[in-house]
Amino acid sequence: MVRMLLSLLFFLSPVFPLVLEKVSEKVYMVRGGYGLPSEENRGLISNAYAVLTREGWVVIDTLSTPELAREFISELKKVREAPILYVIATHYHMDHWFGIAPFKEEGAKFIAHRNLKRFYDEGFADEVLESAIKTFGVFEGVRLVPPDLVVESRVRLRVGREIFEIIPMTPAHTNSDLVVRVGDLFFVGDLVSYGRIPFLGDRNVSTRRWLGVLRRLESMRPGKILMGHGEPADLRAIEWTASYITHVRERVRLL
Repeated sequence: MVRMLLSLLFFLSPVFPLVLEKVSEKVYMVRGGYGLPSEENRGLISNAYAVLTREGWVVIDTLSTPELAREFISELKKVREAPILYVIATHYHMDHWFGIAPFKEEGAKFIAHRNLKRFYDEGFADEVLESAIKTFGVFEGVRLVPPDLVVESRVRLRVGREIFEIIPMTPAHTNSDLVVRVGDLFFVGDLVSYGRIPFLGDRNVSTRRWLGVLRRLESMRPGKILMGHGEPADLRAIEWTASYITHVRERVRLL
């Protein structure tokens, strides 16, 4: 019933509301809608997550814009007035980290794959931002900053009693994909989709290696899969994504 009411809000409100949902005892999410960024949806097209530890918050993905990020932060502080310690970007697509600036203003450390930092350092992030402003009109207030900490191999980050395992799984959807594992919860960014067509158009995509990443994820037996888009899922989402990518590869071979 709660999810039904939240879904109705998306369609009945004049602007897309940002609603914080509880996923588990310590995990919260904001669920984005479908479609491209627009004035109507305010760029709220992807999910973002936060894990509450004894020390403070750890956030996974920032949403698309500073406006949305500030709303997200405000909602988290209603749950617990605790510092935001870390923000982890699952990959370099704009809907997952272009809201970084307000988190940095809160004092958070920004963690990302080394290739996201390269994306920033070489000016590609600014090019994408400039294009996004012209195309969608909701990114004018975005201010990009580089990661404080970069990841190239598996890292274990202890925050309070929680252990965040940050696992590079790339190239796949992009060359900057990170999976964050907390117990049996897996935050997978856009590596996994369910009932939503995965985006295969990134210039650094490798569908062959992506299938290998999905097999690796499946072997780790996640209890709950928290995706960059859509509802929390289980192993069926991995199977669905692999099936779609395999189908596309087979069809392309026939061309």
